[in-house]
Amino acid sequence: MNNLQANICLLAVTLCWSCEVIIFSVIPDGVNPFATTCVTSLIGAAIMGACFARRIAEAFRRDRWLLARRVALLSIMNTSYNVLILMGLDYFDVSTGAFTLSMTVVVLPVLLIVMRRGVGVRTWASAGCVLAGIAVAVSPSFLMPQLPGLVLMLVSCAIRALYIVKLNDYAREHEPIALAAGISGINSVIAFVPWCAMQPTTFAALPWSTELIAAYVIHAYFIVGFATVLNIFAQRRATAAQATIIYSTEIVFSIIWACFLPAPIVDPVVLSAPIVVGCALIVVGNLIEIVPFGRRDTGTATQGGASAEIDAAEIDAARIDATGIDTAGRKLGDPSTEVVHGGNSSGQEVAGVSGVLGVLRKPLAQKVALFVVLLGVYLVLALPFKVLSVIPGFTDIRPVELLQPVYGIFFGLPGCFAFAVGNLIGDIVSDGLRWSSIAGFVANFAYPCLMYLFWCKLRKKPFDLRDGRTIGLMVLTMIVFAVIQAIIIAPSVALLYPDVDIALFVTSVVSNGSAFPVFFAIPLMILMQEELGFKPLE
Repeated sequence: MNNLQANICLLAVTLCWSCEVIIFSVIPDGVNPFATTCVTSLIGAAIMGACFARRIAEAFRRDRWLLARRVALLSIMNTSYNVLILMGLDYFDVSTGAFTLSMTVVVLPVLLIVMRRGVGVRTWASAGCVLAGIAVAVSPSFLMPQLPGLVLMLVSCAIRALYIVKLNDYAREHEPIALAAGISGINSVIAFVPWCAMQPTTFAALPWSTELIAAYVIHAYFIVGFATVLNIFAQRRATAAQATIIYSTEIVFSIIWACFLPAPIVDPVVLSAPIVVGCALIVVGNLIEIVPFGRRDTGTATQGGASAEIDAAEIDAARIDATGIDTAGRKLGDPSTEVVHGGNSSGQEVAGVSGVLGVLRKPLAQKVALFVVLLGVYLVLALPFKVLSVIPGFTDIRPVELLQPVYGIFFGLPGCFAFAVGNLIGDIVSDGLRWSSIAGFVANFAYPCLMYLFWCKLRKKPFDLRDGRTIGLMVLTMIVFAVIQAIIIAPSVALLYPDVDIALFVTSVVSNGSAFPVFFAIPLMILMQEELGFKPLE
């Protein structure tokens, strides 16, 4: 994973975090927040453990108590700053409190100087721009009684900045998936203690319902599992300053949700000139740090009385050489540890299903087994989102759409059939089976199949997403194929169900088919190819 890819992944992580408020809107108000943290962290840790058990066990066997101590330290810091943030937010309204969260950007460079690490001119300029955005947005509504809240937010940001620096260091020295699973597991234990003290019946006290289970599972998938793993892998290739500055865009996403989503989902925010200018300055601050124009500045750090030029690329090169050995002589997690050749005729590597495919010798049997596994993944990811319906019986919010390019490019025809059949099963389970489901089957086969044909057959270059031009082409194909998907489905819906708003339906199909792949499939494919050892079809 190069620096560009790492920044894209960090942006996807921030987008996931900003969506927490949407997921939490499904959870009843009376549910203990420690219960939510405990359950979702436990589910997330269990998912990571089930998918990467051998990889995690090997990491703890190799690094022993050093990894365990560092995971515990990160979990304690994570819990501490989250509690302080919740306490501090009580003093502010939604938009003001959200902007104060971005103060970590300003605290982190100061922390790096205290720790005698270099901070470049570009980073200072970026942090200053973000600080200006916070000041512009917060100052009109700030009152002196809110000062204790501001102090709490500053303390939480200082702890969060230290957490980011340490996570950035440890991600280069240890297996990222082991770090993610360990942090999630310990977070669950830490949250269980106050939950048990307040509600001794714990799990029995929860108002279990389909909506609550779906919300917990969705949060565990995207926030605890996907975002945490992606974040730690990306931090291996980005600096702590870059990560923190990208995190500040969470407020921009949150303001967008608060302005455009209905009140039952989020607390509405009315756009004002200070908020718009504040968000714009935060975006500009990100561009200053991330966009690769000119020559990246180096910071100067003093260690043992001597000055040393520090550059992000030089740090990576010093700590991690081409053999995967860091400066401490510890071998980093091998991306192939958990990835075993699937043995199918296409030759791709399949993680987590090697036990199933390894015992099958015939190519057809391997493809059938792969189809079953991919179908299972589709259903596990898709069914919880059926509670978030846009047009009942026809379409809904569908993050599962992110699997379409992944299934086509990495798994070929088994992936295409798995996605199409999964969509059909989803219609049946959700009582959404209609005659138009036939067109839906065709369209949901066509999208990943077109991805497979274009990227693996027609395009002569090996697949990767390592430069801006290729990523731009990927975005374009996602939008075009989403439009083709809508063209296939829309006529049957318009003909058979004239009461459906066809313009809204088409907009929903195109939005789902392009937005989720663009924002989530691209970083997922980067993670799969660059860090987990999956090979696209050739």
